[in-house]
Amino acid sequence: MSPTLVRLRQPISFLAVGASSTAVYFLMLWALQGQIESTILLTACCYAGSMVYNYILQSLITFRAGAPTGRSVTRFVVMHGVAMALNSLVMAALVDGLQLPIFASQVLVTGGITIMVYLVSKHWVYKPAS
Repeated sequence: MSPTLVRLRQPISFLAVGASSTAVYFLMLWALQGQIESTILLTACCYAGSMVYNYILQSLITFRAGAPTGRSVTRFVVMHGVAMALNSLVMAALVDGLQLPIFASQVLVTGGITIMVYLVSKHWVYKPAS
């Protein structure tokens, strides 16, 4: 395998797992949008469901971190807790405050959250203990 492909394996895997996790999020958003009135609660529930799915696949496939450890699970939850809060607050501002469409808003917000989560995952969550 070429050195370029070796270097790109992790970011490509991260994006593929993230894309499937995002699909889980959007499926939940579509399924629950009429049942949960609060935008913050709706997006938080959808984010939490996709977060569990994401942890399992990122641990096993992207970062090849092996079996879950208390350290990685704790860091993952903290990272995604912050990401979920940012997602929900920005979504509320865009949808409730600016009256923008929910799905278009979520696409924009997801881009920023994705970059943040990759960098934090790579350099903190899955970084081997020294």
